[in-house]
Amino acid sequence: MKNKYLAIIASLLFIIPGCEKELPYPVDEVKRGVLIDIVRVAGTDGILSEGLTSGNYKVKLCIPENQGDYSFMKSAQLLAVLQNADGTYASQVVTDNITEFPKEVPINMADVYGKLGLTAPALGQILYFTANAVLNDGSVIPGWTEVAGFNNKAFSGWFVEGRAYSSNVRYSVACPLILDDFAGTWTVTKDEWWEETPYPVEITKISDTELHVSGLCNGACSNDLIIKVDPTDHSISIPKHVLEPESGYWWSDSGRAAYNNFSLEGAGTVNACELSISFSATATVDAGSFGSYSFELHK
Repeated sequence: MKNKYLAIIASLLFIIPGCEKELPYPVDEVKRGVLIDIVRVAGTDGILSEGLTSGNYKVKLCIPENQGDYSFMKSAQLLAVLQNADGTYASQVVTDNITEFPKEVPINMADVYGKLGLTAPALGQILYFTANAVLNDGSVIPGWTEVAGFNNKAFSGWFVEGRAYSSNVRYSVACPLILDDFAGTWTVTKDEWWEETPYPVEITKISDTELHVSGLCNGACSNDLIIKVDPTDHSISIPKHVLEPESGYWWSDSGRAAYNNFSLEGAGTVNACELSISFSATATVDAGSFGSYSFELHK
């Protein structure tokens, strides 16, 4: 037994130095940094369009109150991190010498892609923004490295302006969203409420941000479904809307109850590349809710 314990101790002494050598950074060079929160400014674009650098892009940098004194930081840098479709990365500082917090920083995507050695976004790419902290001694605490990923992810429990701390802002690349392409005859390939698919529907563009879908429930729903499209991030919202006023009845121990005013309310996304719409919606009638159901439409 004694020899067994000695063997275990000897193996630990062998493993521990080996672990230290595998660290991606020298232990004596670890420095205290400053936590910098970064989020997309509300109302600005949240997605990139293939081949386009135009748009309204802006992020906001804050120092969380939990950080306390950060007088040892000289400034911050806005760092762009590009993840390519093949999984490789490229990064570049795109804005330097940020000294005021909170601070809204506009982003010129043409300039960003130029600094990354490219001309425009391509499908499959994801562009992130994070913040580097530049200390008074000139050293830089990176917000991202290829070895460690995004810094300070462990602080997600801290709160900034009533929300969880954010270490980065993410922009994926999609096909340009042209709502005129969504008009016409579509096929419902998934309808967990009606269940019997596929069946056709007609989609009409009402405005630059609104679509109406006629013929849901394989034509049994007499009113249109209203879909509101947010072009900044290709998300959709479905305000509660009555699709069928007189829906029928159901029987229970307490008697007959009306299925009047069958409605859907939910949210989802549009895929401008595949010309598809997917969403989840809560189905309700006057008597109550049936729960949430998934829907998919393809052109």
